[in-house]
Amino acid sequence: MSDPSLSQLLKAHNQKQADRKRQSDQLRKDALTAVNDLTDCLNDHLNEGVAEIFSQQKELEQQSRKLANQTSKYSKQTKQWLTLVDEFNTALKELGDVRNWAEIMEHDMRTVMATLEFVHQGTINGQEHVSEEQTTGHDQ
Repeated sequence: MSDPSLSQLLKAHNQKQADRKRQSDQLRKDALTAVNDLTDCLNDHLNEGVAEIFSQQKELEQQSRKLANQTSKYSKQTKQWLTLVDEFNTALKELGDVRNWAEIMEHDMRTVMATLEFVHQGTINGQEHVSEEQTTGHDQ
């Protein structure tokens, strides 16, 4: 009985098919597990990237708000400085006007003083002339 019988061949064939089916099913399960693991890994990696992007977006939004607040603050400060510079310029002009007024007043006062001195000199000279006439008794 060295030749295998048909029933033995059939049994061996069925056994090999069952083994191949088990191997195929196991390979399918392993492949499915590997694909699921790969999908989970890719999802985790992508989610980390998306989370990082959202985190950076939040940070940018916060910095943008801070920048807008600082810009508004600096704008107000600049307006205050411009107002102060305008007020300083106005005060400087007023000082120039006061100086000009003081110089004009000084000139006018010197003119009035010179006129008063001239009148006073004339009065003194006139009194001397009157006094001389009174002492000499002549009318000229």
